[in-house]
Amino acid sequence: MFYLIYSSKAVPGLKESDLKNILASAQRRNSENDITGLLIFHEGTFIQMLEGNEQTVMDTFERIEEDDRHTAVLRLFSGNEENRHFPDWKMALKVVDESEFEAIGAFTSLEEGNRLLHQVKEDHIGLKMLRYFYQLKE
Repeated sequence: MFYLIYSSKAVPGLKESDLKNILASAQRRNSENDITGLLIFHEGTFIQMLEGNEQTVMDTFERIEEDDRHTAVLRLFSGNEENRHFPDWKMALKVVDESEFEAIGAFTSLEEGNRLLHQVKEDHIGLKMLRYFYQLKE
């Protein structure tokens, strides 16, 4: 199963209704194209994981790159896994706030979190996403 993780910046002034429209559109298209994944939003930054057929995922990513609601689109990770990470989610949206950052692993500091993240297996997708968000906080 092919996966791709990217980040982007939302255009200034993006509203909650815009996020809901993005989610509804993604769920519809992804259902039609057998793509699953997760979209995370925090303080104007998107990070998303798409998974499915490689060509279909790449076509979806190209549409995102051209979407005027996204700027600074950056492909972070891609590859193949045996199974889907989000098999039942045509697209899920999670808006992350400060309290959730503070609760991640009950770390008392970013330094402590970074030490742990560098001690664990480097190639785990979830840890790559978590590491990226920790770096956003620095």
